[in-house]
Order: sequence, then structure tokens, then C-alpha cells
Amino acid sequence: MKVTDIDLRKMLLFEPESGRLLLGNERYLLFRQEAFAALRKLLFEQLGERLFRSILSQFGYRCGVGDYQSLSKLYPWDSELDRMGAGPVLHTWEGIVRADATFLEFDRARQHFHMKGTWQNSYEAAIHLQEFGPSPEPVCHTLTGYASGWCSGFIGFPVIAIEPTCVARGDSICTFHIQPPQVWGPEATAWTTALSATDYSLSKELEAKIVTIEQQARAIRELATPVIEVWDDILALPIVGSLDAERGADLMESTLTALSVRNAKCLILDITGVEIVDTSTAGQIVKLVRAAELLGAHCVLTGVRSQVAHTLVGLGIDLGGVRTLRTLKDGLRACLKYLQTSIT
Repeated sequence: MKVTDIDLRKMLLFEPESGRLLLGNERYLLFRQEAFAALRKLLFEQLGERLFRSILSQFGYRCGVGDYQSLSKLYPWDSELDRMGAGPVLHTWEGIVRADATFLEFDRARQHFHMKGTWQNSYEAAIHLQEFGPSPEPVCHTLTGYASGWCSGFIGFPVIAIEPTCVARGDSICTFHIQPPQVWGPEATAWTTALSATDYSLSKELEAKIVTIEQQARAIRELATPVIEVWDDILALPIVGSLDAERGADLMESTLTALSVRNAKCLILDITGVEIVDTSTAGQIVKLVRAAELLGAHCVLTGVRSQVAHTLVGLGIDLGGVRTLRTLKDGLRACLKYLQTSIT
């Protein structure tokens, strides 16, 4: 079979009755470019640039190796050049990129492989420009991974593809250059590193990122729920924003712990920073007050503005005798008076 004989219009078998699309015995999938753009954006935002690049590069590499092995079994190629050229032509037919080789020489006996070419209409460059705008670095990670995988499968030893120019970087065209790893200098470090990351190292780095995110989330929650000792036996809890069930639980835990550890007798809940009070927020505040009172704390609610008061009345929220005052200063004065009366 010659490389010019590749025609996916004839080679693909559509089986709508079984929900499959086949090339030989291999199942193919069709996706909109926008669907992969969404996946690519999620990977970048959730994993960071280094992990993002490694995963896409290794995905491309495995696709390249897999395609080479599959097509080698499916078709008897007329020549080595036909076998080698099937990968770029397949990518072109699949709508991934128009791949054209401009230079190719290889010698298996001497472990020599050298290839150069161009990519036109790279889907990766188009997606990156659409989602992120211009990039300071080349972005066709699955394409370089695929080229590395396909050519490594063909030649029988590892080769690395790099992308010297990229449309997403502002160049007029995307280009590729492929050689064995030992031939490359520092210019190929980014591509070599992306492909050398193992499943283990990727998963460990991902686990480390997840731990970091959880630690940062905890720190944010702690900063968002500060319990401040404003006077002897008096704690203040300034609440900013709305209260959902999770944040309400965090507030409850931190406040009750502080009351117990410091043996405080008064608690000021200041809601000056609460713009809107809905049923959920009001309910969480009432729960917090009741829990604090069970520990013997005297509770005062401050920062109740006129619109918040109207909302509470409109929602029919019963604060159950909780004293409400306009400012934190008024609340502190009331708590000091309460402590003085208690001592007397």
C-alpha cells in the first residue's frame, strides 16, 4: 500500500447501529474541536502548565505509537517511506493538522534519524489562541508527542520532536524538528522533560498539588472565620459575605473551640460585612448563637443595618431574644456592662 492510497472516506467503517466508528478493528471517536478546547482549558487551569504539558505530550506520544503499530498490522506498505509517511498523512486526514515533511533521512544501523517539516492549521495553536491568547512558548504538545511516538515506533529507537516555531507564539507557521535525544542540546529540554515524566511522578505531583490546594483552602477558611479576643472574657466574630452550610460548620467549630479554650463569657457576632441576609445565612447565625449560649456565653449581634433588619423581618426570622446593636463598639460596651453586672 502506498501512502497516497490513504483515504479515510473509504477506510472508515461507520456502524451507527452499534454506535461505533472503525478503522480495521480499531475504534475511532469523533469530537468537536470546542469539546477538546474545554478539556484543554480545564487541564491547564487545574494542573498548572508543567503537568498540563506533560500529560498532553504523553497522550500524543501514546497515540503516535499506537497508530503506528495499528497501521503497520492493517496494511502491507510498499516501502519504508510509505510506512513512515502514513502518520503525517493520517493526521492530515483526521483534521488535526496539515503535516508536511520537508526533510527526512534515517539509518537504523547507525541509530540515525533526522526529520523536519511544517504543520498548517494546528488545532492546538487555534485552541490556545482562542482560550488563552498568544503564548510565549510553543503549544502544540500533543502534536510533538505524536510525532515523537510515531517516529520512535517506525525507527525502533527513541526520537524527540520539538516545535521551533508556533503560530500561537506569533510565528507565521508551526514547524517540527525530530532527532534522537542524545543529538539534541538544551533547546529540546522542555520536550524531553515532558515525555520523561513517568506515571508515578505525574501522579505524585498531582497528589502534592491536591494537598497544597487543600492546605490553602483550610488557610482561607481560617482567615475567613477569625475569632478575635477584643477584651478579657469577650470574643468577637466578624462575619463577611454569605454563610452556606460548609462555612457555617467551620464558623461553628472555630467559635465553640475558642469559647471553650479561652473560657470566654461573651461573644459578639458582627455582621457589618454581610451584604445580603437570606434564610440560609440567618439560620446559620441563629444556630451559632444557640450553640454559644449552651456553653454559657452571652451573645450580642452587631452591625445590623436597616436593609438587613427589613430582610430578617420579611423572612420571619426569630432571633429569639438575641440582643442586636448597630455597631461593634456598642456591642463591646454592652458586653462590658454585662460582665460588670455579673461580677456584682
